[in-house]
Amino acid sequence: MDFLYVLEGIRNPVLDTFFSLITHLGSETLFLAIAIVIFWCINKYTGYYLMTVGFFGTLVNQFLKIVCQIPRPWVKDPNFTIVEAAREDATGYSFPSGHTQSVVSSLGCPARSSKKLWVRIALIVLIILTALSRMYLGVHTPLDVCFSLIFGTLLIFAFYPVFKKGEQNPKLIYISMGALTVLSLAYALFVEFYPWAADIDKDNLASALKNGYLLFGCGCGMTLSFYLERKYINFETKAPLKTQLLKVITGLIAVLAIKAALKPIINPIFGGHQFADAVRYFLVVMFAACVWPLTFKWFADGCKMAKWVKKTIIIVLCVILFLAALAGYLFWDATRDTPDAPVSTDNVSNSLITPLGTTMLSGHRAGGGIAPENTMMALKNCTENDIYELDIFEFDIHLTKDDIPVLIHDSTLDRTSDAVEFFGEEDVKVGDKTLEELKNLNMGAKFKNKYKQYPFASLKGEDVPEDLRIITLKEALTYLESQGDFHYIIEIKNSGEKGIKATDILHDTLAEFDCLDRTIVGTFNNEVTEYMDKTYPDMLRSAGVNECIEFFICSMFNLPVSDDHFNYVALQIPTTDYTINLGTSRVVNYAHKHNIAVQYWTINDPAEMARLQKIGADAIMTDVPDKAVGILKQP
Repeated sequence: MDFLYVLEGIRNPVLDTFFSLITHLGSETLFLAIAIVIFWCINKYTGYYLMTVGFFGTLVNQFLKIVCQIPRPWVKDPNFTIVEAAREDATGYSFPSGHTQSVVSSLGCPARSSKKLWVRIALIVLIILTALSRMYLGVHTPLDVCFSLIFGTLLIFAFYPVFKKGEQNPKLIYISMGALTVLSLAYALFVEFYPWAADIDKDNLASALKNGYLLFGCGCGMTLSFYLERKYINFETKAPLKTQLLKVITGLIAVLAIKAALKPIINPIFGGHQFADAVRYFLVVMFAACVWPLTFKWFADGCKMAKWVKKTIIIVLCVILFLAALAGYLFWDATRDTPDAPVSTDNVSNSLITPLGTTMLSGHRAGGGIAPENTMMALKNCTENDIYELDIFEFDIHLTKDDIPVLIHDSTLDRTSDAVEFFGEEDVKVGDKTLEELKNLNMGAKFKNKYKQYPFASLKGEDVPEDLRIITLKEALTYLESQGDFHYIIEIKNSGEKGIKATDILHDTLAEFDCLDRTIVGTFNNEVTEYMDKTYPDMLRSAGVNECIEFFICSMFNLPVSDDHFNYVALQIPTTDYTINLGTSRVVNYAHKHNIAVQYWTINDPAEMARLQKIGADAIMTDVPDKAVGILKQP
C-alpha cells in the first residue's frame, strides 16, 4: 500500500487521463481484436498461440481470484482513494490483475514472435505502462500486477516452442488446446459445486462461474476449428492492404454482432445457466476461425465485383461513416465532463435547490454502508452520532401482503435477511408475506461491514434485536420526526395496482406526519407516476426514467422549453452508471434554470462528493455519510 500512496500523491488530471487510456490495452475486447487480426492477417499459428496463452492465463487468474479472495486496495484501506474513472472496470477480487494478464498475452506473444527489435521494445513498454496504470489508478497492488507479469511471461515462453513447431507437429497444439478445454471445464465445475463459505462475494462467484464455462466453450471451439481449418480450409492470410482492412473491419463487426445476437437466443434455452456462455463462445470461435475465413480467397483476389456494386458499397460506406462520425461526436459530448461554470441559484423558488457551494447530505437507504440498510439501526446510526448530520433520509418502500409499507429496497428478501433459512425457500417476495411474518427476520443477517465481516449473521429468533427487524413506514417516520426536521426521499418500489395502492397509503401517511412538503417521492414505474400527478398534485416527485432521458437531451442542446414543461421538482440521478455523463455542470445549470433540484446517487467517493458540490449539486446520496465529513458544506 505504501507504493500506491506514493502514486496517489503524484496524481494529476493529465496523468489520470493518460493512464485511464493506457489501461484499456488490457481489456478483453482489445485482446480478442488483436488475436483475431493476427489470426486472419499475419500468422494463424501466432493467433492460436496468443489465444492459448491468453485463455490459460485467464483460467489461472480467475482460479486464484476466487480461491484467494483478496479485496481491492480501497476495500483493504478505506482511507485510500482510486481514480474514479477506473472503478467501473475494477470488479471482482484484486489478486491477480486480470488487465495485466491480458495485456501480457495480447502484446507479449507478438513481441516474442516478432523478429524486429523496435517492435519488441515498443510492445514491452506498452505492457509495462499498462501494468503501472493499474497501480496508478489504485485498483491493484504491486503484488497483483507483478504476479500477472511474471506468470504471463512464463506462459509466453512455455508455449512459444509448441506453436513454433505446430505446423510440423500439430499434436503438440492439440494437447495444449485439449488441456485448456479440460481444465476450463474442471474449473467451472469446481466453482459451481464447491461448498463456498456464506460470506463469499456472490457477484465474484457468478463471474468466476461464467468465465469458467466461457473458457470451456473457447477451448472446444479452438480445438475443433484447428482440426477443420487444417483439413478442409487452409486459408491464406495474405491479401492487398485495402482488402485486408475491409476483411478485418467487416469480419470484426460480424463477430461482435453474432456474439451479441446469440445471447438473447441461447440464454433462455439453458434457463439462464452460465453454460449458455460456453455454447455462445464456441459458436463465435467457430465463426471466426472456420466460417469467415471461407471469404478470404475473395479478399485475396482484390474483392472483384461489378462497378455498380462497388459504387453502391462506396455510397453506403460514406453514409455509415458520416453516421458513425455523428454518433461518435454525440457520444463524446454525452460522456464528457463539461467545463461550464455553475450559475447562481439566488432567484430560484425551489427550496430543494441549495445556494452555490453547499450541498445537502442524504443517507442512501439510511446509510446502508455503515449499518444494515433500511433498518431502525441504520436510522438511529444516522441521528444519534456526533460525526455527521443528515439533511435527507432516503429509503424504499414495498407493500406487504397485508398492504403495510415497509422499508426495503429489493422485492425479495434474500440479499439482506435470513429469509432463505427462515422460510426454507429462495426468492420470497415481500408482498407474499404479512408484516407479522416478516417481523421474524433478521434484516442485518447479510450486512457486511468495512472489515468484510458479518457481525449480525448469527442472530436468530428472539436474539434478533428490534432495531434489526423490518420496520414500517410509520415506525420510521415516528422515530425520525421525533429526532429533527428532516427531508425525505422515498421510492415506491411496487408497480401496477400495488404501486397505486402504495401511493395512496404513502400520501395519507405523509399528510398524517405533516411532511408532504419535505418529501420527494420517486418511482421507476410510469403508471405510478401518472397516477401520482393526476391524483396528488401536492406530492413532490422526482423525474421518471423517460423524463430523465428527455431532460438530458434537452440539456445537451440547451433547448428552450416553457417553465412548466418539466412536471417534477428534482432529478435523482447517477453520474456515469449508464455510460452517459449526468454528473456535469451543464446538467446542473440547465436543471437550475428550470427550477429543478439535482440530487446524485450513490456517491461513496469523497473526491466525487467534492467535485459534485463544486459543479452545484443540491444533494448527495451516499451509503457512507461519515465520509462526507469535511468534504461537503451543508446548507
